[in-house]
Amino acid sequence: MHVILVKWKIKPEHVAAFERTMREHIAATRRTEPGCLQFDVAVDKDQPRTYHLFEVYADDQALADHAKSPTLAALRESGQEWVEERSYATATLWPRIPG
Repeated sequence: MHVILVKWKIKPEHVAAFERTMREHIAATRRTEPGCLQFDVAVDKDQPRTYHLFEVYADDQALADHAKSPTLAALRESGQEWVEERSYATATLWPRIPG
């Protein structure tokens, strides 16, 4: 399984637009991409304009489908103006450990 980890610090004047657009993007991803197993966002406790995205995709095809998403393209385009800082990482999820 593929994991995407993104950290975005949003400019103060764009927080509301970012949150609205991100909610729309997550809903569309969950609705139209069956290979997306998890897509959650957390707000940093110490930096309230910093958001941590955690996404899990079933396989290479699911990740490729997500990369072609029209809502992702729109988010990337708008995000260029909204984002103060951004980091991005990919990982492979370990199998669940019993116990």
